Amino acid sequence: MLAENEPARGIQRITRHPFLWGVALWSLMHLLLNGDLASVVFFGSFLILAIEGPFSIDRKRKKTSGDAWNRFAAVTSNVPFMAIIEGRNSLKIGELGWWRALLAFVVYGVFLHLHKTLFGVSPLPM
Repeated sequence: MLAENEPARGIQRITRHPFLWGVALWSLMHLLLNGDLASVVFFGSFLILAIEGPFSIDRKRKKTSGDAWNRFAAVTSNVPFMAIIEGRNSLKIGELGWWRALLAFVVYGVFLHLHKTLFGVSPLPM
């Protein structure tokens, strides 16, 4: 959480919990594409954690930070882009850093390319 006199910056303008939203998207897509019981248990567990996690984190932060948390929460949102849509914050692409987006695409490409080697199944159509 940022100091009480600073506005939310970077990815926190979009969502307070970017990692957990990433896990939620990852697990949801794997659940949709894999219907076997092992996948439902494995990816479903991650999905439940990723959905409940932000609420748990927010409750703990509210309890420990009080008014500072209330000020921070007033300009941010759990749901991506909601604070921006509601006018409580604004999107500033420059704060995200071009290298982060580039790194994300590179890591995604590496996992896509090595998926069959690492996990035994290719996500790409043959």
